[in-house]
Amino acid sequence: MPAAILAKDFSTFAEITMADSNQFHAVALDTDPPIFYMNDVSRTIIALIVEYNRISVEAGAGYKAAYTYDAGPNAVIYTLEKNVKEIASLILAYFPQQPGEFKDVFGLFGEQGARDVNAFAKVPGGFNEAVAKRFEVGAVKGLIHTRVGDGPRKLSDTESLLAVDGFPETLPRK
Repeated sequence: MPAAILAKDFSTFAEITMADSNQFHAVALDTDPPIFYMNDVSRTIIALIVEYNRISVEAGAGYKAAYTYDAGPNAVIYTLEKNVKEIASLILAYFPQQPGEFKDVFGLFGEQGARDVNAFAKVPGGFNEAVAKRFEVGAVKGLIHTRVGDGPRKLSDTESLLAVDGFPETLPRK
């Protein structure tokens, strides 16, 4: 993994990331009793990313996305900046949102996206749409888009979400 990161080899990074995630969940399933962290939405996202990568690999471009999971059903999808809009469109094609409720917080789809991101739901050419079932509105409740940054830093008291006592600012004090 360090070599892939240093070489900026996204394809190798993606392969290792997904294999590690799969192995973690295989170990969880191999316990007694088995632990089921993922749900149907989780497994659908895996199917979508695998199919998305299949198209890219067949075109000679290598992997374009990688999935991993926390110890729960929440997907983390890694990609290069140039692929974010296409992946967001793919996710929307399988997980539609309530118009006006799910904002285009990333600014990927412009003014229309702020009104209804579903207008941008689309699968890439050559994508096998039968790899997974489509879900009802609201099955995915949010997306968080982040970029690589300068790493952790100490926030000033005015920037912090925590009070000096370590409790969230939104909780009433005793």
